[in-house]
Amino acid sequence: MSIERPKTEEREHPLPRRVPAWVYAAALAGVVIGAVSFGLAAAAADPAPAWRALLINFLFWSSVAQGAFMWAVAFRLSRTTWSAPFNRIGQSTVGFLGVSVLLFSGLFFGRRFYLPWLPMNLGDRSVWLNVPFVFLRDGAGLLVLFVLAAAFVRVQLRADSMSGAAETDAQEGRLHRSDRRLSALGVSLALVYAVVATLIAFDLVMSLMPTWFSTLFGWYYLVGALYAGMAALIITVVLLRRWLGLTVGPQQFQDLGNLLMAFAMLMTYFLFSQALVIWYENLPPETAFAIPRLHMQPWGALSWVAVWVCYLGPFFLLVVREMKENPRTLFAVSVLVFCAMWFERYLLVTPSLAAKAPGAPILVLLIGAGFLGLLVLTAAPVLARLPMSGLLDVRLLREREAWR
Repeated sequence: MSIERPKTEEREHPLPRRVPAWVYAAALAGVVIGAVSFGLAAAAADPAPAWRALLINFLFWSSVAQGAFMWAVAFRLSRTTWSAPFNRIGQSTVGFLGVSVLLFSGLFFGRRFYLPWLPMNLGDRSVWLNVPFVFLRDGAGLLVLFVLAAAFVRVQLRADSMSGAAETDAQEGRLHRSDRRLSALGVSLALVYAVVATLIAFDLVMSLMPTWFSTLFGWYYLVGALYAGMAALIITVVLLRRWLGLTVGPQQFQDLGNLLMAFAMLMTYFLFSQALVIWYENLPPETAFAIPRLHMQPWGALSWVAVWVCYLGPFFLLVVREMKENPRTLFAVSVLVFCAMWFERYLLVTPSLAAKAPGAPILVLLIGAGFLGLLVLTAAPVLARLPMSGLLDVRLLREREAWR
């Protein structure tokens, strides 16, 4: 990885940055479209497709926000000197982490339309799979994750607010304390995120097919969120680098592309590991998950499309160095990954609930427009206030240079 930081032009872009009115208008329009679409579908004779679409979009967009934020945490914990602007972009999703808690609470009211185990006698498993325990533990986990993320951003903002002060011993002490707090919060966030992502994977995805279980699935879901979060970071950097006042060079784009490629490889590894277990065991509890996705149409064909578009395709594209150094080609691959991960979440949910009657995917897209609007409405004000670098980043750069 490069240790050169992207150059910023904060003096030409005073804080807070001006967010164009049309951005808020478009985001608000997306929220209205999503809310109206969900309302009309939920009021129909069969409201199940509406709740399935809401669940799919909750899983995807909360994964994107969590993954992007956790990249900011990972960069901070690994003390990279080249990633300061990317840290701030990841931190801007903190507002949506709070919104996701509210959206998750809304899923409670439609639980009978997407939780097939509710009327079943699960025996000993009912100790874990029962209402309200599922929603209490997942909701509490999401709330703790949001509180820790908000504290992380607050400490970062306080440290950034000292950028205009003269360097003194007292300031150095405050920066040192802020650095330690960010490290402590970062470790806590990493642990809480691992638990929360695993709980969501088990309770809202794996339980949709109660006869199937996998100890690997939580890791697969967790890594998928980081994969989608990195794609979202790259898309944001390419689209907003002028507005943010960034000059990002080929080396930084290559670093981001390398991370995206690494997670494409990791996702492929987890997929193969799970498929291998299902294949050699060949037991009904295992094959129940694979049969509709491989031997029922349209899921069989769509699953092979997902394998190439989500896993193998991005890897083969990003092996070429020029694809990573060029922001346009890296942007195109990131958009491919972003859309493919939405499609992957769709394939995780829908075949388990409606293998023979998938319904109209247009509803999922319309409700997804509402989630995208909420993400923009919550992230834009935060990103407008965050400087792309601060004294903590300068301090870290000096620390790295002292090690040489």
